[in-house]
Amino acid sequence: MNAQVQEGQLVPEEGMAAMISRSEIEQQISTARRFPRSLKKFRDEAIQMVTLSQSIAEQCVYALPRDGKTIEGPSARFAEVIASAWGNNRAGARVIDDKGEFIIAQGVFHDLERNVAITYEVQRRIVDRQGRRFKADMIGVTANAACSIALRNAVLKGVPKAFWEDMYVEARKVIMGDIKTLANRRADALTHFQRFGISTEQVCAKLGVAGLEDIGLEHLVLLRGIVTAIKEGDTTPEEAFAAEGAPATQKKTLAPYTDEAFAAALPQWDAAIKAGKKTPDAIITMAQTKGPLSEAQQAQIRALGQAPAEQQEGGTTVAEEVAE
Repeated sequence: MNAQVQEGQLVPEEGMAAMISRSEIEQQISTARRFPRSLKKFRDEAIQMVTLSQSIAEQCVYALPRDGKTIEGPSARFAEVIASAWGNNRAGARVIDDKGEFIIAQGVFHDLERNVAITYEVQRRIVDRQGRRFKADMIGVTANAACSIALRNAVLKGVPKAFWEDMYVEARKVIMGDIKTLANRRADALTHFQRFGISTEQVCAKLGVAGLEDIGLEHLVLLRGIVTAIKEGDTTPEEAFAAEGAPATQKKTLAPYTDEAFAAALPQWDAAIKAGKKTPDAIITMAQTKGPLSEAQQAQIRALGQAPAEQQEGGTTVAEEVAE
């Protein structure tokens, strides 16, 4: 039996490992309590990191198509930023079971200062449609993806959502940009999908728009989220666009704006333009994702932009949705 001598007694190696681990954790807890975190510093550092650049912000959001809908949320990279800025914690993930049809990964987040531990388990299938088990390399890839997801979930459960939710919103705003950056960012996003073998027509079909010019600011967040999900192994290009066999032009035709609906929405659009939150062209683009506008209606919206210059000084950034 493998053992070591401690104070005249034989101690199994497993017991020694547990004692060392416990000692390390106790030391870390003691250190954490001597140097407590500052919530203000955490928030300042975290929001600075997630909004530092467009590239970083894009990695903080994922999007997964599921059953005709798209699930969007904070990514594993976002969780890494939160864990780093939160400080005084231990986090990790491991595979706890790889038998049968599923692999099970467990993520762990331990707040040393509060002495609160969160565990989160994630399952991923490791057999194909014929019930055949994946090869070893593919099981390894699946295990890594499952561990990443489990760790993300544990961290974002361990750090209260109230502390980081607005940071996620700010990251989305950085991804969206504004009407001035829309064309370039739209082209860049489509270039990423072309590298995956996904055509512009497939992207438009996924978004439910008729063409390239109809891809708006909110769509950019969704597209970047799908790119992140593909890179992190949450999905594949084939899975993300599997149901997109028909071109977008064959989708259900949107009903035109009625005079009543247009009149009801016009005051809100007017307020958004005067506040500098949207331009008339941005309003038109947004509105036509819900239904076509007549030339007269478009002209009426553009006329809203003829307000005095002093009312336009707020800029043209698009940072929030306006009710249609």
